[in-house]
Amino acid sequence: MCWIAIIAVAGITLFMVWASADVGSGIYLKSLCRATTRDKVVALTFDDGPHAEHTPRVLDVLKEHNTPATFFVVGGNVERNPELVRRMVNEGHIVANHTYSHRGTLPISSYRRVCAELNRCNEAIATTTRRRTMLFRPPFGVTNPIIGRAVRELGLQSIGWSIRSLDTISHRSREEVCQRVIRRLRGGDIILLHDRCEDADKLARMIITQATSQGYRFVSLEELLNVKAYED
Repeated sequence: MCWIAIIAVAGITLFMVWASADVGSGIYLKSLCRATTRDKVVALTFDDGPHAEHTPRVLDVLKEHNTPATFFVVGGNVERNPELVRRMVNEGHIVANHTYSHRGTLPISSYRRVCAELNRCNEAIATTTRRRTMLFRPPFGVTNPIIGRAVRELGLQSIGWSIRSLDTISHRSREEVCQRVIRRLRGGDIILLHDRCEDADKLARMIITQATSQGYRFVSLEELLNVKAYED
């Protein structure tokens, strides 16, 4: 009986870890991670910005290739770089919530603290762009019952991803990261990138160029998932 109990506890623990760490699990919070489609349409998303140095270069690449993207921004970075956020909107990109501070302690925070993080980011975006976002991406893709409750009660739609590029791993070359994305690419995919990373613009250009050469078309999350990015 002792071993049965140990195995049962271990199984429950592993399940809870998976449910929290996998943004696509849907156990605590339903996140849209890809679209079901036969068309070769995909979406680019960027997390953690805006970054004063790297984000402008990413925006230049997107403009050059006429490619829409969604930026899941950190509220504190919005306040430090409001002109970049306004540029995102002016150039046709979606700006969405990625919490105010992107603290790693969010999963162990109280409901009040989680709500404050989401609300402060929403206010930073609204003050800067005069638009109130309806989209949210949990930092690190981690969820739990408290985060799930806060997101639902604030009326936000959680967005995940189907291709994690691993572009934040420093020893990986941009070419390696690009090939990881391209090998996995299928119609309906949502690609996760980070505009705070060095050479994020080069990576974006490589992915756009190679995906386009294979017949893929980049669309906004609104078009891909049939969701609303902003309140009316």
